[in-house]
Amino acid sequence: MTMPTNAFDYLLWIQDKAAAHAVGMPKTDQVEVTWQAVLFRTGGQQMLVPLIQVRAILPPPHQVHIPGTKPWVIGLANMRGELTGIYDLSRFYFQVPAEQTRHSVVLLAKNPRFGAAFLVDRSYGIRQIPFSAERPIQETRLIGVLREAWVEDEWVPILNLDALTESDQFMNAVA
Repeated sequence: MTMPTNAFDYLLWIQDKAAAHAVGMPKTDQVEVTWQAVLFRTGGQQMLVPLIQVRAILPPPHQVHIPGTKPWVIGLANMRGELTGIYDLSRFYFQVPAEQTRHSVVLLAKNPRFGAAFLVDRSYGIRQIPFSAERPIQETRLIGVLREAWVEDEWVPILNLDALTESDQFMNAVA
């Protein structure tokens, strides 16, 4: 086709050329609804925590040990200007201390009542989780874990930090 001479035909010609070279768009109008979570590993177990429950992901701070507490209570630290309890999530769930490597991080929880940060072996970053990829857990064996999601070809438990910090087992941190 030759280049048109009037402006209207020229615009139609440009539209045809653009359509011929356009990258295809999705063939469906259905959009899958997702939520965001932090994927992490603790005690050899991959887990998710809703991003909305995490205030920050930080390197482990210098902490002060508190005598007379359970083994999973690491201590207290000044995090972002607040006195924050640091807890070993691996030791709490699996009675195995968290691996202290250069990849270790703490998940600073959004808790209005008190400061809580959870030491984990490693964070793998934020994932988009479709609501359709979730299911209730048949046998609840971890406190604060009631659901799981299909992530990277396996079912991964979803930790609810609010439910964990409100549980009797967590609140009873004195040995």
